[in-house]
Amino acid sequence: MGGDILGVGISGLLAFQRSLNTIGHNISNVNTEGYSRQRVDLATRYPNPSGIGFMGNGVEIAGVRRIFDEYAARQLRDTTTGSNFYQTYESLASQVDNLLADQDAGLASALTDFFDSVQGVANDPTSNPARAVMLTNAQSLVDRFETMEQWLAELRQASNGRIESQVAEINDLARSIANLNQQIVVARGLGGGNEPNDMLDQRDLLLDKLAAKIGVTTVPQDDGSINVFIGNGQSLVLGFNAMQFEARPDPDDPSFVEVTYVDPGAGALIPITKMITGGELGGVIAFREEVLKPSFNQLGRLAVGLAMSFNDQHRKGMDLNNALGGDFFVEPTPEVAASVYNTGTGTVSVTFDRQPGINDISDLVATDYQLTYLAGGDYELKNLENGQTTILAAASGPVYAVDGLSIDVSGWTPAVGDEIFIRPYRGASRQIALAFDDPNLVAAAGPLRTGPNPISPEIANQGEGQIGEARILDPTDPLFLTPVNIDFRTSAAGTAPYADEYSVDGGVTWLPYTDPTTLTMNGWEVDITGIPWDGDRFTVEPNTNGAGDNTNALALAELQITGTMVGGTATYHDVYSSLVVDVGNKTRQAQINQQAQEALQSQARAVKESISGVNLDEEAANLMRFQQAYTAAAQVIATADTLFQTLINAVRR
Repeated sequence: MGGDILGVGISGLLAFQRSLNTIGHNISNVNTEGYSRQRVDLATRYPNPSGIGFMGNGVEIAGVRRIFDEYAARQLRDTTTGSNFYQTYESLASQVDNLLADQDAGLASALTDFFDSVQGVANDPTSNPARAVMLTNAQSLVDRFETMEQWLAELRQASNGRIESQVAEINDLARSIANLNQQIVVARGLGGGNEPNDMLDQRDLLLDKLAAKIGVTTVPQDDGSINVFIGNGQSLVLGFNAMQFEARPDPDDPSFVEVTYVDPGAGALIPITKMITGGELGGVIAFREEVLKPSFNQLGRLAVGLAMSFNDQHRKGMDLNNALGGDFFVEPTPEVAASVYNTGTGTVSVTFDRQPGINDISDLVATDYQLTYLAGGDYELKNLENGQTTILAAASGPVYAVDGLSIDVSGWTPAVGDEIFIRPYRGASRQIALAFDDPNLVAAAGPLRTGPNPISPEIANQGEGQIGEARILDPTDPLFLTPVNIDFRTSAAGTAPYADEYSVDGGVTWLPYTDPTTLTMNGWEVDITGIPWDGDRFTVEPNTNGAGDNTNALALAELQITGTMVGGTATYHDVYSSLVVDVGNKTRQAQINQQAQEALQSQARAVKESISGVNLDEEAANLMRFQQAYTAAAQVIATADTLFQTLINAVRR
C-alpha cells in the first residue's frame, strides 16, 4: 500500500508542477503578440487490478495543448486582408480625390478663369491687355494640366515603390513560414507527435502578417506543415519551399511595376499581377487600375479635347495681323509602343481624327488599347478599360477610324500574335502647351465679312435681300480668302424688278434664286434671305483690319458651354466634373467598405482573443487551484513517508 500511495502522490506532484509551469508560461506571455494560451491536459493513469477490483494509480499528463480555433483564426486573417486592402486603397484614392476636388489646385478654377478671359477679349477685341490676360490664363491652364500630370506621376512612382516593398516583405514572410514548417515537422518527430505549440503560434503570427499584405489560402498537411496559396491558387509556400515573387517594370509599359512569379523549374518570370487580391498589395494594385490609370486617361482626354476643339475654332478666326488664326494650343500626340515579345517589324501610326459626324473629338474614349494581329490578316483592337474587343477587317484597312483615333497599320509588318499598345492620352496633360505668346496672334475676329457691294456703298442695294454672316467650314481651302461677288438679276420669265437668278463672280451660269438660299463655296457658306432686286449684289471678302470684330472670340467663349466631348453631350467642365465624381465615389465606397471591414476585423479579433487570449484573472485562479493541489499531493507523499516509517519501526521491534 505504501508504494502505491507514494506513486499516486508523486504522479500528482509532477502533474500539478507541469500545470503550474504552463500557467506561469501563459502569464509571462500575456503581452506576446500571436501567443495562444496553453493548457495541460490531465488523464487518469491506468489502474492496477486487485482481488477487490481495480485500484487507482494516480494522474498522468496527456499533453500540453494550445487553446486555438482554426476557424476563428481564418476569419481574422480574412477580415485583416479585407481591412488592409480598403485602408490602402482609400488612403491612395483620397489623395487623388483631394487633388481633383481642390478649388485652388484642381482644374475647374483654371478652366473658368481661362474662359472668363476669352469672354473678356470678346467684350473688347481691340484691347491688348485683355488679349494678354487671355494668354496668361491660358498658360496658367496648361501649367495646371502639367502640375496635375506630374502629381499623378509621382503618385504612380510611389505606388510602384509600395509594390516593390510589399513584394520584398511577402518574400521574407514566405521564407520564414517555410523555415518554420521544417522546424515544426522536426519538432513533432522529436516530441513523439506532440505539437510544438510555441512554434505553431509563431507560424500563425507570420500567416497573419502575410494576410495583411495579400489575400492567402492555407491548407494544413498531415506532417504538421502548412501550404500557402494566393490569388487563384498560385502557390507561395509548399512544405519547406517558398516561392519567390519579383517586382519589375512591365516590359510593355515600363512606367508601371508588375508582380511576377519566379518559376523554380525554368527560372522564367510569369506575370501574376492580375491574380493578386486583398491586403496592402492588392489595395495598391486595385487603386492603380481603378483610379490612377483612369485619372491619367480622363485628364489626358480633356487636354486633347480642349486643345483640338479650341484650335479648330481659333483657325476659323483672323488675328490683328490680318492673318488666319493658327493653333492656339500645342496638341498632344498619342503614344504607341510595340510589345517586346513581337517578332514582326515596324509599328502603327496613330493620330487624333477630325471627321465631323464620322470620327471626331466627341468620339474620344478615355482608355488604352491593345492591337493584336490575327491569323488571316485581321486585327483585334481591345479596349483595356472594359475588355471589349473590335475586329478590324484587313479589307477595310490600312487606315481605321475608331473612337476618335485614326489607326494606320500600313507601316506594320506583324507576325501572328504580335501586339501594339496604343495609349492616346499618356502624357497628354504634360504635352499640351501654349502655341504662341504674342497677343496680336489671338484670332478674335471673323475671317470674312459679308454685305452689299460695295461694303460702304454709294448706291445701296434696292431690294429686300439680306446676306447673313459667313459660316466657316474649312479655313484651309486655298480660295478661302478670295473675295466673292454674288450678283442678282431678273430673268426673262421673271417679274421686274424682283430678281430670280444669281451668279457668282460674273459667271456665265445663272442659277435660280429662291428665298432662302444657302451658298456654299471656298470653305464657307452663307444664307441669303428676302428678295433682292435686279442689279443687287452681295460680297464675301476678307475681314481686313477688322480689329473691332469679335465674331470668333464669341465662338471661342461659347466652347465653354458647348458639348464638344463624349458624343457631343459634355462640356469641358462636364468631363472634369465626371472625373471628380468618379474618383470621389470610389474613394467614398472604399471608406465605407473599410469601416465595415474594420468592424468585422474587430469582431473576429475579439472572438479569437476570447478563445486563445490569456486572461490574467483566470490564470490567477488556476494558479491558486493548482498550487493547492500541488500542496495536497506533497501531503500525500508525506503521509506515505509516515506509513513507511511506522512499518519500519514495527519490524525493528
